[in-house]
Amino acid sequence: MENGEQKIFVWCDFSPEMDSAIKHGLTVASILGKELCLFHIWTKKLHENVEIAEAKLRGIVSELVKKYPTTRIHYFVRGGHFTDLLNDLAELYDCILLVAHKNASPIILPDLQYSGFPFLFISAKNNIEMNYQRIVVPVGYMKKSKDLALWASYLGRHNGATVNIFTASESSSGDMNDVKSNLFSIQRLYSKFNFPFEVVESHSPTWRLQKNALSHTLSLKKGLLIISVSYKTTFIDRIMGLTEDKVIEKSEDLSVMCINSQRDFYSFCG
Repeated sequence: MENGEQKIFVWCDFSPEMDSAIKHGLTVASILGKELCLFHIWTKKLHENVEIAEAKLRGIVSELVKKYPTTRIHYFVRGGHFTDLLNDLAELYDCILLVAHKNASPIILPDLQYSGFPFLFISAKNNIEMNYQRIVVPVGYMKKSKDLALWASYLGRHNGATVNIFTASESSSGDMNDVKSNLFSIQRLYSKFNFPFEVVESHSPTWRLQKNALSHTLSLKKGLLIISVSYKTTFIDRIMGLTEDKVIEKSEDLSVMCINSQRDFYSFCG
């Protein structure tokens, strides 16, 4: 599988929700023109048989290839700790995005801080394509806003999706200038491509932007919210529901892409 082609990985834990994760993975892989890889971590603690896990994924891949002959589909079973595998997934196996059901977020979201590729958490079972037609990107004074916007542009230009640039409003002139600078850079990037985008003023500061962006995305009924994960939440954040796990928990059938705010991510090719 080490063929240098970028891939969308799907977290496969053989739960009832795994089928939805695979469908979303197929949708995103088709939009971006990437290969798909079903990924399972084999664990001795559960007395799991690696041959059985491989046989299950091999069977799933065989059926998927019949239904989606234009998409290259692989499977990958590996032992060890997820944290230790993240660099290999990106550097050896060319993973650029990991798709998982939201039920798996308590297990894998803490490891995002070690990852150079985003995690996409999903739950919608029906009309999956609609989740990638409307994309919301919160843009505050943080430089990471540009990374969120870059991922939105991948889906925008390959899927004709509409991107809402959801901007913060700051009382500090310095912070507000940073917001405007980020917005200017994003608009300049988006103007180079042929997909619709619009600026939505949130009238909220950056520290509350993520929560308000979730409310805005929920009003669209179907959509994708892209957020930055910082790992520096406070007691007040947790009380006010501003943590990433709370965003995922309250996101209903939206898709939520989480990007590591502390590390550069591997860039999309093509």
